[in-house]
Amino acid sequence: MVKKLNWSALYIFGLFMVGLIMITWTIKSAVGLPVQVDYTFFETKKEIDDKFNLMAESNVNFTQKYNIEFVYNDDNVALLDLSEMFLAQRVVEEKGQHRNFLKVGDNKLAVVIKDKDGNVVSQNVSIHAMVTIASNNTNDIDLTNFEFVEDKFVSNFEVPRLANWNVNGIVTVGEDKGYFFIKTNSK
Repeated sequence: MVKKLNWSALYIFGLFMVGLIMITWTIKSAVGLPVQVDYTFFETKKEIDDKFNLMAESNVNFTQKYNIEFVYNDDNVALLDLSEMFLAQRVVEEKGQHRNFLKVGDNKLAVVIKDKDGNVVSQNVSIHAMVTIASNNTNDIDLTNFEFVEDKFVSNFEVPRLANWNVNGIVTVGEDKGYFFIKTNSK
């Protein structure tokens, strides 16, 4: 007596095996990819997430004491702001206020800090900024070389290629900290 083959059981087993192979392939592919650690504001995403409200509060306190401007290449001005952190790069490309702030080649970032009376603040100031491509950290430009020249802190740097860039950092005056973040592109 010949036993009849049950095709539905083979079909289910085949689907199970295809699913298992797809899961194995996905895990193997994901493990092989490099991990890009993002150090926005020189901390991990989790650390920023844990203290973001304190950072926003610190910005409010900072702007109550000081007026600050970030001048890119002598003609593009940005203020102390974190709002672009939440925007997608496409939104910035289409209607962002900080488009084309950088250019391929030599760039200059000048930071002007004044107290509420209009006096230039030049003492006890620390500025640490990072210019980075939005999608990876292979072209991070760490700016710690700010020099006080003609009532402003100036740093020169080179942008190696056309890309969408993030500029973020911390300005410290005494005990007060201000955080800034802009999304821009190079032209």
